[in-house]
Amino acid sequence: MVAIYNPNTISPLQLILLAMTAIGLKNHVLVISPLISVSGRDAWMSVLFTMLITLLWVPLLLFILKQTNKKPLIVWLSEVIGDKATKLIIFVLIAYLLLMCGISLRETITWTTVGYMPETPPIVLTILFLFTCWFLAKAKLQTLNRVNVFLLFFIVIFGFFVSIANFKFKDHSLLFPVLEHGFRPVFEGMIYQASGLVEIFIFLLLQHRVNKSLTFRHFAAIVLILTALTTGPLIGAIVEFGPTEATLQRFPPFEQWGLVSIGSFFEHVDFLSVYQWLSGSFIRISLFFFLIKEMLPAKSEKKNRILFFCLFVVGGIVLAPITDFQFNDYLRLYLLPATFWLFFSFSVLIGVIAIFQTIQKRRSIQ
Repeated sequence: MVAIYNPNTISPLQLILLAMTAIGLKNHVLVISPLISVSGRDAWMSVLFTMLITLLWVPLLLFILKQTNKKPLIVWLSEVIGDKATKLIIFVLIAYLLLMCGISLRETITWTTVGYMPETPPIVLTILFLFTCWFLAKAKLQTLNRVNVFLLFFIVIFGFFVSIANFKFKDHSLLFPVLEHGFRPVFEGMIYQASGLVEIFIFLLLQHRVNKSLTFRHFAAIVLILTALTTGPLIGAIVEFGPTEATLQRFPPFEQWGLVSIGSFFEHVDFLSVYQWLSGSFIRISLFFFLIKEMLPAKSEKKNRILFFCLFVVGGIVLAPITDFQFNDYLRLYLLPATFWLFFSFSVLIGVIAIFQTIQKRRSIQ
């Protein structure tokens, strides 16, 4: 029997690869600086502890998936708690996704302006990037997946390249002494890594688009991958620059590209980092736009118009008149911790709803 091709469904592996790029940008770039500034040379321990706790959280997500029985999460919630309460949840989730799009794009535009396009007005870069993401988000899920697979292939290759090429600059003794200031800095840094890992909550929003049931090994795989995506550049920044210098850097993972040289004639290849960052940001924002479109209770044409309006919201976040220092402080003190608490709270809330629904079903059978 020949399987029927569906452009709106993906496999669990393809979902993992999408999360690897979209969530990986946050774990690989955005959380590194706050992690090092709070936890210092022990930041890698924060990452490992967060991984273990996240794996304990995954069964809650699996329980929710089992109760939805492959229905879209929003549809299931509407049936269980009613339309009004569901619309409130949709509003909060969409507001969060727009905020994350704005944060990701603002960091991208800041790095682009400082790094290699200082004369280009940020508004021009913002408009071009947002329209490109909007067009991809309008397409089928398989289109988004294929673009991601192509981009991710080279992202991974370049990542291994910079790690291996810089091995001669690494001094692993800079990772010691361990726990110089006790466990408190380690625990304080965990929330930044958790703010990235907790985004696997989006698996719940896409599970009806996956052609097979998601299991613990699928969640465990992406948790391990995201942990590795943080640990690699995090340890690299510490052993190449030292914990003090790494704390002062705005984007430690990409400072490592400035060290790359092979022999006397092969250097200045940091343009490859441009590909990595723009590809990750492109997929992340496009996927979040696609999720927003999925949650909108409207017809396809109206969804695209609403999504177009969302571009202005994201653009407003990107071009907000605050300094980079202020934005970095907001990110470290409020925005990243808020991400963790939002998704964790939503998972607990939906888990409680699923438990009550299960109890009601058992009572009705009896």
